[in-house]
Amino acid sequence: MGTQRHARVMRVLLAAALLALAAPIADAARATLRAARPGGTPLVLEARSTDAEWIIRVTEAGAETQVITVETDLPERRPFLADADGDRAADLWVPVIGGNASTAWDLWVMQPDQARFRRAGEISGVGFSRDQAGRLVALGREGCCTVSMLFHRIGADGVLSEVFSVNRRLDDYGPQRCTGNAIAEPAPPAVVRAACALEAGRMPGVRLGPP
Repeated sequence: MGTQRHARVMRVLLAAALLALAAPIADAARATLRAARPGGTPLVLEARSTDAEWIIRVTEAGAETQVITVETDLPERRPFLADADGDRAADLWVPVIGGNASTAWDLWVMQPDQARFRRAGEISGVGFSRDQAGRLVALGREGCCTVSMLFHRIGADGVLSEVFSVNRRLDDYGPQRCTGNAIAEPAPPAVVRAACALEAGRMPGVRLGPP
């Protein structure tokens, strides 16, 4: 009898431990987001994750307008909303891959008049901002001593593309410690100078990111 009672107690304790471990994961696997949009009521996004994807249902005034499914390696990290293109409508950022401090996000830009989101592309970094020209900037690290600011543009077709970058060495104080690099177009000298003058860790324009 003592052995059976001990076994029952151990099963109860094990079940309680498993529930305690599962609770934070279950809590993190669901989120309700309200996406503001100019000239209309906010869209409501009900997000839930499985082991391999985020499923996000978009509703307008209670009516479903879209279901977004994104494969992910980060089902425990929640999506967030931030205006990526400066049109005052909240855009959807869904986490897909994590590595060191950097996270890759699937970016979906809101189409306010259609109460829907359109996928723009994937963007990765340790921090993000939107500069005065409306470009989306991703801050990244390269090794121990170099940081990069990768400038993106969201085109009229809604596609996210890399435009140019500014690379800055933190262990070098010479004239080449901070330089602009062309990708789709040359890095404007004024933008390079302004980015190079920022304190370490600062980013141009309005900082974006999860709450």
